[in-house]
Amino acid sequence: MFKSFQKEIDLIGDIHGHYDELRRLLEKMCYSFQQNGLNHLENRKIGFLGDFINRGPYSVKVLSLVKSLCESGDAVAVLGNHEFRLIQNSVTGKKIPPELEPFLPWLRTLPLFLDFETLRMVHAAWHFSSIELLLGKSAEEDSFIVETLDKKSPYKQAVSRILSGIKIRIPEELNLIDRFGIRRPKGRLKWWKDLRGKPYNECFISPMTPEICDRGPSDQELSELELYPKTEKPVFIGHYCLPPHISKISGQVICLDGCVTSDKTLWGYHYKGAQKICPSYLIEARATE
Repeated sequence: MFKSFQKEIDLIGDIHGHYDELRRLLEKMCYSFQQNGLNHLENRKIGFLGDFINRGPYSVKVLSLVKSLCESGDAVAVLGNHEFRLIQNSVTGKKIPPELEPFLPWLRTLPLFLDFETLRMVHAAWHFSSIELLLGKSAEEDSFIVETLDKKSPYKQAVSRILSGIKIRIPEELNLIDRFGIRRPKGRLKWWKDLRGKPYNECFISPMTPEICDRGPSDQELSELELYPKTEKPVFIGHYCLPPHISKISGQVICLDGCVTSDKTLWGYHYKGAQKICPSYLIEARATE
């Protein structure tokens, strides 16, 4: 089904319950809300990159819209780490928000990633060996979900890589602080790059202070990384809560998470099937515009 429109798709990053910003972004992308659903004059479709829930005030409204669009064939979506954690909690009998429980059967049908002829979609990282390991695995399988909670299971590590990114420990004495003033014991790596010999300030996706230019991770610490060459098809991700001044595009990797909870801006990309990614196709929207 997706094959017929994957060259005319609008990708949308982490929504986190911010329904008003989502509506505004869809309107800026020329979608109109009508009684029979969402329409576009060019019959374009939508690709959601996960993390629909938590943080914002309208998780249920976001889930209701995304679910209806996926079920009508107007959208596709992949799981984010927040949805996956909800599924894990449900399978293991932990308490989950009652208002989200009705969406669990549908959420469990969503894939961990999508690999199409012209583009890829995954929440945090396209890690080739992890993707290969997870081929055929489904969040509908209780046994698989339980395995992802086992520290010794390769499935736990694979899911963590693609839904939460690849992290390394930061030496305690460096005392690095993120944009929110929180001291971080770990940093998320630019998983698509060769970071050998690079200082810490060039390795982390989101900047931290103070900038460390004279020390960096060891080759051993970077051993999990698998490069994403510029010859590969574009891959769209979310997850990283990028501040406004950080570019959303790096080679063939496009991160559409602009930290909507903090910056009140939701990001999308107007994809037209081209191998080369164009910054002018990035679209941002605030609910108050």
